[in-house]
Amino acid sequence: MKPENIKITPKWSKNKEDIWNETFAALEDSGSSRINRISFWKFAAAVVILIVLTGTITARFYSVTETTARATHLTVTLPDGSTVNLNAESELTYKPYWWLVSRMVELNGEAYFEVTQGKRFSVISNQNEVKVLGTSFNVFARTEKYCVTCLTGKVEVTAANETVLLNPNMRLTYRGKKMTLEENIDARQSNEWTKDKFVFVGVPLVDVVREIERQYDIRVKANNSLDHFYTGNFSKTEKPDEILEIIGKPFGIKFSIK
Repeated sequence: MKPENIKITPKWSKNKEDIWNETFAALEDSGSSRINRISFWKFAAAVVILIVLTGTITARFYSVTETTARATHLTVTLPDGSTVNLNAESELTYKPYWWLVSRMVELNGEAYFEVTQGKRFSVISNQNEVKVLGTSFNVFARTEKYCVTCLTGKVEVTAANETVLLNPNMRLTYRGKKMTLEENIDARQSNEWTKDKFVFVGVPLVDVVREIERQYDIRVKANNSLDHFYTGNFSKTEKPDEILEIIGKPFGIKFSIK
């Protein structure tokens, strides 16, 4: 039989449109699936970025503030193990989640610091700053004056746009736009308050009275001017009226507790 005499009739039950659609449907589904996978990973990446940014922002701006009322003291342990003893009526602020990036605290009041070795540690009080690596020092930062005393190590103090390096037994005081630098002092006296003992050497009498008010949470009235300087000490175990009588007697001043 000659080939031209052979006739084959295809037994297709589908027309060409159906065959076309079925042939390329798989390709369309595959492309759609690939697009969906890409969209999923883009979404996942966006979520991760959002979480990282949120965590960074939280760490950067979240802060903890420790405060002490009048007549109270408080010991604060920072994330690196450094300790801060807060005197009465003081405030300390720091950022625990940002600590590995920057060891920095803000202080308003008085505190004694024992700083562990590590990267730079900074204490900010208004426009004044203390920088250390690992040392112990006392900072008095109140309205009436700013005073930093170095007990161990070295302390770099910036006050009134001037920077001074303090070694042990050195003290810098900034009061009334006047800066005073003292050497060879007994720096241990500066943190006697942590033991409820208060030592004053040539301190304005008005500052002594303020400290007594702060430590006992009282108000004191004097019958004369406090324009004197006082040298002496007292323990918080003593009664405030007895202390006031002792410090006022040399100046002929009588105090009363409101």
